[in-house]
Amino acid sequence: MDDRRGFTLLLAYEVLSGAVDAEDRSERWTVASCLGETLVRESTAAWPETGESHGKFTAPMEAYSWERSIRPAAHPDAREVHVTVTWSAGGREERVSLAGVAVR
Repeated sequence: MDDRRGFTLLLAYEVLSGAVDAEDRSERWTVASCLGETLVRESTAAWPETGESHGKFTAPMEAYSWERSIRPAAHPDAREVHVTVTWSAGGREERVSLAGVAVR
């Protein structure tokens, strides 16, 4: 195999590998966003107590964990809900944060 063909194959492999990594990362961000949105919706469906909580999602989403903070808002009939979903990918921690408001 000549050097040009070897270089072209290596470049094609790197491009394909990068595309697969990007697709995997995008899928994980999408899953984390959906999980976080579900927690925000559950937390804002009724009048929540203020405080902090955390946990892990159940199988098959056990690779994801969550933190939730519910705080008083500027208006007395509102509460701020903040949710962060975290997971590990490629040896580093990734996270997505969402927020919502619960009203009386």
